[in-house]
Amino acid sequence: MHRTPNGTRHQKILEIISAKPISTQQELAAHLSRGGFASTQSSVSRDIAKLGLTKLDGYYVAPEDALKAEGPITEIDTAGDNIIVVKTEVGLAQPAALTIDRASIDEIVGTVAGDDTILIAVKNAAAQRLAMKKIVKLFAPSLSGARRVKKRAMRSGLTALWPR
Repeated sequence: MHRTPNGTRHQKILEIISAKPISTQQELAAHLSRGGFASTQSSVSRDIAKLGLTKLDGYYVAPEDALKAEGPITEIDTAGDNIIVVKTEVGLAQPAALTIDRASIDEIVGTVAGDDTILIAVKNAAAQRLAMKKIVKLFAPSLSGARRVKKRAMRSGLTALWPR
């Protein structure tokens, strides 16, 4: 087994969670080990925090993947330790910010919305990570719902219409 720079291991983690449902850190560590990446549960835990992964319907997802559905948010990122930057479709930043404000996320100090960008102020880096996860869950569609639709399509013989 070889040691690899975090960037490479991080890329592998993103590949793994996008290819198959992973629900535990131990399961992710096992997949990494099978791929030749040295990892422990604690290193995987740090990787998950660094990548900003969140659990949606019990499975790890990258924030970008969770938000790819037809929702208002197109991108979420950080700017320092106290700001979250959310990009939306044109004209949807203010309604999205209102949704975030109404969710009463404790870690959020305030939001400022333009036409397609929301700046969200938080108290510190820990609050930032937690707030990002809550925002992703707020706007991400249910993965189990998508799985049910896919299963229904497969039973109906509509698999050609379902993207792989």
